[in-house]
Amino acid sequence: MVDVYAGFIPPLIGVLQVRCGLTAWQAAALLSMGPLVSGLSQPLFAWLTDHTDSRLFGSAGLAVAAACLSCIGLAGDFTTLLLLYGLGMLGVGAFHPVAAASVGQLAGRRRSAGVTAFFVAGMLGATVGPIISTRMAGFGPDGIDLLRWLMIPGLIVALLLHLAIRNVPHRHHEHRAIRFEPDETRLRWLTVLLLFAGNAMRYSVNVGLMYLYVRWAESLAAGGGPSLESEQIARLGSVHAGELNALNMLGMGVGGFTAGMLVRRGREKMPIVLVPLLLAPAIALFPLAGRGAGYLLALAAGVGHASVHPVTTSLAQRLLPHRTSLASSLTMGG
Repeated sequence: MVDVYAGFIPPLIGVLQVRCGLTAWQAAALLSMGPLVSGLSQPLFAWLTDHTDSRLFGSAGLAVAAACLSCIGLAGDFTTLLLLYGLGMLGVGAFHPVAAASVGQLAGRRRSAGVTAFFVAGMLGATVGPIISTRMAGFGPDGIDLLRWLMIPGLIVALLLHLAIRNVPHRHHEHRAIRFEPDETRLRWLTVLLLFAGNAMRYSVNVGLMYLYVRWAESLAAGGGPSLESEQIARLGSVHAGELNALNMLGMGVGGFTAGMLVRRGREKMPIVLVPLLLAPAIALFPLAGRGAGYLLALAAGVGHASVHPVTTSLAQRLLPHRTSLASSLTMGG
């Protein structure tokens, strides 16, 4: 659910640009700010979670994300958009490390399978989110305002989540007894930071593609007739952009599920190196694609982005068993 809400905004950038009179730079800055806020806040919330031994940030993050991202239609200018989107993505950032660490703890020895299930659920939500928001925005000039009512299920689930995980430990039960030699400690942290750097680079490409999908979809919509106004082009383009984002997220989910199930403990290195390299052409070829090929390439790009994402998160949690929330935040929030 939290990723359903996070998926509302990216395909609507063109609609919001027309609605709020944004420049192209402001539209791109708005899109970039979301993952930036979410990514940078995750280590902070992870540290607070480990320090206070509290799960509250997870359920509170879902509630804030549901409330703010559903109300994006209330914004009438760039400042209000930044405020609502920034707070909403801050909630997304608060949710993920707490939830991922809790899932890893609950999964026990099947940590990779648990983290994979958590990741795939997020990708399914991120696939559905753009479809919902663009379809509702397509109802007309006021269609985007209807999104506000969708905060209700998110607030209900946030309460249920709090009741479900408030007493679940998310550190290894022997974490206080775990001691590593200084050289091994440095090596473990270095490995986690390398995993973080790889995920950060892949994610930056993914965010760049989200913006390009919007512009590509608008050019596709503009070919529908010379009489279309900019607002009509933006609304029609948002539907195509939503489909592209949904396919990208679907590819991420399928790839993450496959890798999470097939990659065995201790065999992570080769897939982490090879999968992104083999699927990079799906990104390079995208500007040359028509609609059908573009959709297939968006799906393939998603597989390349995220197949190894749950693998790296599970690996980071095992490398830092005494800091599982922080480890999760680095690999997911990069």
